[in-house]
Amino acid sequence: MNYILSRNDIPKVLEMWSKTHQVFAPQKYSNFSAFLPYEGKAEQLCLEYPHNTRYPPKALFLPQSEELLSYTKDGQASEPALDAKPKLIFGIHACDTRAMTLLDTVFDAKDYQDPFWKARRESTAIITLGCDEPCSTCFCTTVEGGPFNRQGADIIMTDIGESFHLEALTPKGENLCKDLPYASAAEDRKVSNVQEKATSDMPKAFDTEGLKTALDANFDSSYWEEVQRSCLGCGVCTFLCPTCFCFDIADEAARSKRYRNWDTCMFSVYSREASGHNPRPSRKERTRQRLMHKYSYWVDQIGKIGCTGCGRCVRYCPVGLDIRAMLREAGKLPVEVIHA
Repeated sequence: MNYILSRNDIPKVLEMWSKTHQVFAPQKYSNFSAFLPYEGKAEQLCLEYPHNTRYPPKALFLPQSEELLSYTKDGQASEPALDAKPKLIFGIHACDTRAMTLLDTVFDAKDYQDPFWKARRESTAIITLGCDEPCSTCFCTTVEGGPFNRQGADIIMTDIGESFHLEALTPKGENLCKDLPYASAAEDRKVSNVQEKATSDMPKAFDTEGLKTALDANFDSSYWEEVQRSCLGCGVCTFLCPTCFCFDIADEAARSKRYRNWDTCMFSVYSREASGHNPRPSRKERTRQRLMHKYSYWVDQIGKIGCTGCGRCVRYCPVGLDIRAMLREAGKLPVEVIHA
């Protein structure tokens, strides 16, 4: 079913949802926006954030630093209790919602389930805010997504001026919308026009057809040496990526606790082995790993590109490296055709 949420009613509705959920919403934080717990301050809401929040909302499911267990000197160990209150993420963009479904293939796979990730995912409702005016750094339609992609959402929300149009996609979404007025046929038609225009206006960033083949065939190409020259190895592209999931596990003996912390394949120490050998000794190999993982290895594993086109790595790279340009050039690399 489709519903209408007036802009003026947003604080009242969020307050109502806060009685049963811990609500997170995009809010002003320093000079950018971030998903923070909603505490009734409607003036802090930042729903018109065109460039995505700086930090991806995956942090609500995979925290930057997370306690896995505590232990005693006599060998007793215990896991921390998870917050049992259901959560609701309000106003997450479609690229970040879709990123959660890609990360599910890592943390909630058939042969391995991360209990922390799984518990948070199952207890969270997601209200996606579609992008009626995608920003210039976004390229979701190029990588199998779209500004109004429904994958992973309980509700898809569209800005139609004085109100938001809400389409409930799951029973969880229907339950949240049960007290809202129904959308009219005219409002449904307006939504269709907004969504179609936003999708059709997005240019194709690069050609994905044959891209994996070109990357695989040029693993040892000099292209990687050329493309990494400007890279600082700072890891911003991966730390702000909604689908990167590298982490490190460390025991902090002074506190008798074990933690999981975000890590990145762009750091030299990430792949360094105990012997001191490093199979990715320079930025050339690490840059190659980043692109190959997203556009080749992930395709091998689940049949999907591991990038949602959110544009954060383009927007926040301190030296202006653009993954779209990198992939356009990679797609032109020669591929040797071997005839049987």
